[in-house]
Amino acid sequence: MACATTYMTLCYEDKNIPPFFLGNGFEVPDKRPGATIEILRKLQSNVRTVRFKFVRKPWQRCLNDIQKNKVDAVIASYRSERDKFLNFPRNAQGSVDESLAISMLGTCLVGQQGLGQDVANNNYPLSLAIPRGYSVLHVLQQDLYRVIQTDSQDDAYQLVLKGLVDGSLGLCQVYDEQVAGFPYSETLDPIFPPIDISYGYLALSEAFLQQNPEVAQTLWRGLGAMPLHEYYLDYIKNPVEHKIPRY
Repeated sequence: MACATTYMTLCYEDKNIPPFFLGNGFEVPDKRPGATIEILRKLQSNVRTVRFKFVRKPWQRCLNDIQKNKVDAVIASYRSERDKFLNFPRNAQGSVDESLAISMLGTCLVGQQGLGQDVANNNYPLSLAIPRGYSVLHVLQQDLYRVIQTDSQDDAYQLVLKGLVDGSLGLCQVYDEQVAGFPYSETLDPIFPPIDISYGYLALSEAFLQQNPEVAQTLWRGLGAMPLHEYYLDYIKNPVEHKIPRY
């Protein structure tokens, strides 16, 4: 007897955010859609009873829709306030299971020559241009950084290149490998160690988890068995456009 197919709608941001998602607008690219979408397509081929439908919306719309059970899943980092409406993979102790994350990425300060010396000499506060919505904003100490929020990722880096701010944030580590996963890496330098290590998860709605608990566990375990770092490294080493990743 054939198993029933489970259809699930996953909402992700409508902006170009390499290496996770490529392209702007509502269209989901067929080719080179971003590492995260390629991972999910591969997961779908591994778990043949699940079919994803991808929809693209502004990030806040995705969060609003999953709270109302209008979509089944998003890709999100864990925060305690999201426990109210998102379900993350858990271990036997009830903690979020990092081994089942869909990504593990490090974020560094990025700037022109001299930023590293400023950090080494504790020349704070530093001015940072950061796009609105960066989850890493909550880890920045207010006494060390003066944050200028921008409308886009490109706007933030343009301020750095013009010398109007000291730096920004950029992807500098994929799992255990150091990378220069940010634009203008021939001009700008990352400052190690990362100021934040971020885990991204396939996070599910309340309704989907209640109706499909076994499917949820199968998907999370499937992600834990995949060589996820290879997908992100491919997009970083073979970039399509010069943009910075955001999570």
